Amino acid sequence: MNPRVTTIIVGSIIVALGVAGLVYPERVLGVVGLAYANPSHMAAALGEIRATYGGIFIVMGVSTLLAAMDPTVHRGRLLFVGLLWLGACAGRLFGTYVDGNPGLPGWGAVAFELVIGGALVAVAQSAPTAVTPALDQAVRAESAYEPVPPVVPPA
Repeated sequence: MNPRVTTIIVGSIIVALGVAGLVYPERVLGVVGLAYANPSHMAAALGEIRATYGGIFIVMGVSTLLAAMDPTVHRGRLLFVGLLWLGACAGRLFGTYVDGNPGLPGWGAVAFELVIGGALVAVAQSAPTAVTPALDQAVRAESAYEPVPPVVPPA
């Protein structure tokens, strides 16, 4: 698939998840299997969901969508976001080792994070090296250079 299309799809998914976290924090709380222990902690718990699953995801998704304009130039940004997702996947896998089988939702999250992170890392690694116009002109000028032999006066 085209790197730009892949980046747009992944970025859109991340933004959609962020909007869901920002607008529907109660639902996200339930989806991730969390609950607040005391009604007095509800505002803090919902604020945490809005911040983590809302604000951070929206910024990460918008950053990915902006990188889709030119994946070659923004390969570092795409690699970083992809590694964030793979880090989440690795943390989840560590949790399965330490805590046991997370069940179908946990394994689904592992697969989702692996696909999203893997797609962004693949795009970042497959994008050709960026060549700016100035660098391109300098390379061409250097390759066209032919040394002139020194002038030696007659003896």
